[in-house]
Amino acid sequence: MVISPKWQYAFVSTVKGGTNSLYEVLTSSYDGHRYGDFHCCDVSEIPSDWLLFTTCRNPYTRAVSIWWSTCMRGKDRYQFRQMCENPDSFEAFARWAASVQPHLGDMSSSQQQLLMTQSARHGDINFSTILRMEHLERDFAQLPFVMGRGGKLPQLNPTVGQRDGAHTYLTEEAALAVQKWMGVDFDRYGYSREIAKIETLEASPQR
Repeated sequence: MVISPKWQYAFVSTVKGGTNSLYEVLTSSYDGHRYGDFHCCDVSEIPSDWLLFTTCRNPYTRAVSIWWSTCMRGKDRYQFRQMCENPDSFEAFARWAASVQPHLGDMSSSQQQLLMTQSARHGDINFSTILRMEHLERDFAQLPFVMGRGGKLPQLNPTVGQRDGAHTYLTEEAALAVQKWMGVDFDRYGYSREIAKIETLEASPQR
């Protein structure tokens, strides 16, 4: 989490939701300070009149990003390649991720953070606003403490050029697996399950 007593805001990160870019700009340009661990979401001590915000991301593109960063970058930091029967297949990975949701409590904290839904992470936190990854820079510019200051978001950890667009991995069966894995996120954040629209989902740089 990043907080700023000066500007009275608190940012709760969403795994694979622009976290690195927002951490960088908030701490370097908007008087932000780290609070708790990297993905802390305990807002019990945050004053009720502060601006409390987070991000959300289309479940399809988020699922591809999770798979690529954990299984396809040449490292197995989270041991998902060992746990998934066919980690080179996004469809197989999404089916596996959906199947382990009832058992996340048996995994390490870092594994849980990656595989849990955005809805599970956000829980019942009453956010002032939720920035959408699809137009993150625009939404960020509209935050009260940013407006008029011309802040730019750095593009950290971009995957553009490292992998194909998310839509190329989202076969019909893969999309159905993501819906089973992250169905609650489609509903909570108002994202369409329509597969025909998949190719348009990567309008903003990936983080």
